Amino acid sequence: MTAELENMLLRKYPKIFRQKDLPMTQTCMCWGLECDLGWYKLIDDLCYNIQKHCDEVGFQVEASQVKEKYGTLSFYVSSADDYVFDLISKAEEESAHICEECGSKEGVTQTEGWIRTRCKVCMKKYKDEGED
Repeated sequence: MTAELENMLLRKYPKIFRQKDLPMTQTCMCWGLECDLGWYKLIDDLCYNIQKHCDEVGFQVEASQVKEKYGTLSFYVSSADDYVFDLISKAEEESAHICEECGSKEGVTQTEGWIRTRCKVCMKKYKDEGED
């Protein structure tokens, strides 16, 4: 994810990303959002729904790590209720069908080896660059 987009999310959801300034001995959020910009909208929508729920129930969820793992989004929180865990699970499942590079939902597939989720256009670029 670009630094600009990451900073937009961090500023937009400061309560969720409170741990971003903690040392690595306390959180993995110190490394920021470890995924490409294609999942920006997915993460933004997820955080919006998490924060809306938190504001309604009076309990704050904090992200402890956000990254790509095995070609899908992994969004870890320190604690949450079943509603938030369900939101996270749905977003993680949806990420397998969204190009991590550009955000397209058309012709999305996954690479072999280090698993990456790509649309046909980004997959071609990925293979042409010899990253496979």
